[in-house]
Amino acid sequence: MNVAFDPWIPVVSPAGKQEFVSLCTAITEGNRFADLAVRPHERVALMRLFLSVSHAALKGPKNYSEWKKVPQLLPRAVENYLGEWGSVFELFHKVTPWLQVSSLSKKESQNSLESAAEDWTPLSKLNFSLATGNNSTLFDHGGMAETRAFLMHDTIVSMLTYQCFSPGGLISQVFWNGDQSGKSSKDAPCVTASMLHAFLRGKNLLETIHLNLPMFEDIHLHYGDGDLGRPVWELPPKSMTDLVPIENATKTYIGRLVPMTRLIRLHSSRPLMLMGDGLVYPSYTDGFPQEPTATIILKQKGKEQERKILSYSPSKGHWRQLSAVIIKRKAGGTGGPLSLQAIQDGHGCDLIIAAFARDQATIVDTAESLFHIPPLLQTEIGTTAYDAEVKAAEAIASRLGWAIDIYRGEIDCGWEGKIKMAGPSKGELKSKLHSPAFTHYWTQVEKNLRNLLLHIESIGTEAAIPTREAWRNMLFMSACAAFRIVCGQESPRQMRAFVKGWNKLAPQKLELELEPESGSSEIKEEEE
Repeated sequence: MNVAFDPWIPVVSPAGKQEFVSLCTAITEGNRFADLAVRPHERVALMRLFLSVSHAALKGPKNYSEWKKVPQLLPRAVENYLGEWGSVFELFHKVTPWLQVSSLSKKESQNSLESAAEDWTPLSKLNFSLATGNNSTLFDHGGMAETRAFLMHDTIVSMLTYQCFSPGGLISQVFWNGDQSGKSSKDAPCVTASMLHAFLRGKNLLETIHLNLPMFEDIHLHYGDGDLGRPVWELPPKSMTDLVPIENATKTYIGRLVPMTRLIRLHSSRPLMLMGDGLVYPSYTDGFPQEPTATIILKQKGKEQERKILSYSPSKGHWRQLSAVIIKRKAGGTGGPLSLQAIQDGHGCDLIIAAFARDQATIVDTAESLFHIPPLLQTEIGTTAYDAEVKAAEAIASRLGWAIDIYRGEIDCGWEGKIKMAGPSKGELKSKLHSPAFTHYWTQVEKNLRNLLLHIESIGTEAAIPTREAWRNMLFMSACAAFRIVCGQESPRQMRAFVKGWNKLAPQKLELELEPESGSSEIKEEEE
């Protein structure tokens, strides 16, 4: 199996037909395919592979002039590059298996293929969507059974994705050329802080790769003037003390795109593998530059502001964080993905946000969203207006939460006592109370997100005020509908409670509070 020339990457045609193509075909004939047909975290891993191969093949693009020529130059350059390096893409090569270590073993003097059956780990460990290890998955009861079937294309996608997203924690130990790996592993580069990953989307796969291929001059602004590195398959480490290749793999821009966070050796005939802790990749929290697809924001901490990675919260829609993602990155400062640097002012774009949430070593959720970003939204005026309307939506959500609290307090005399007895867990208790209403409210708001984008597009015209009113009226009506759903009116007591809650949600003159009232921060944090 050759990763460069045999089909394994799921793509979809403009007509909606899914097929599998090779790495070479995906890039050189990318104009034939509309998009990848993968999960959100798999998209991130595959895009990093495409960018690594493209940078290595082009030895660039160094500047904007070269970047504009990428669609014409990339197919031939990648074809030549993979023709030259094709042998290192063999998945079961005896010496240099792709993204693996051939000399891996469970005992110091043992050959990897001589390892006992109990030393091998099921391949299900590589796939985050399967129920195995710390991950439990609905409707999947196969666990780590060796009888589970694995297709080769799924195995390659899973292995590549696992190298990018594997969370740190306890791990089995293996030997690599006499060196024993550790018992505890560090996070892979893409999983730190459950970061949001953002990509521009083009009309086809080739255009998508082009749009997300940053220029070397932009990369140097964030990674320094040093060497940008080489793909790990060009300079593979031979041991844990092979310092130059390890430095290239873990601390250079191109070297980090396809990481070797875990040492892996696939069994050639059974759905098993050997796996142990691999190379350590410094993260943004260690003082290293952020990943090219990540976003850095300023967060208030006491009286000071600190820079942090924009994280994914499963209860918070991506659209509420969109204004932070679309800010062009500044050297050493805040901003979104590097690919935004190539977008010219006055041009709109399509943006994909992919997310992968984890709780320590447990995978919580994955999500993906697609947005059309109008040109005005990329300006300070647009982002300021967008933020104001997001805060308006959150203010009404807070008002909805207060109204539900009042209703519950009126029909349940022991509710206040339950809140006091809950102590530090009272936020969780209130979250369960608010969850049905908030789910309905935010779902309805997201269905009507186009209203907000229409308002942003109309700023500076006569339609600005009517479109804003339409958006805010929709927010109010969605909150009222959510309140009616969860707060019954069947008995006189319920009717009295309903009226009291309704007066909080819908006073005679509704004021959209962009600054939370006393006591609202607790509810807002719980909802987010």
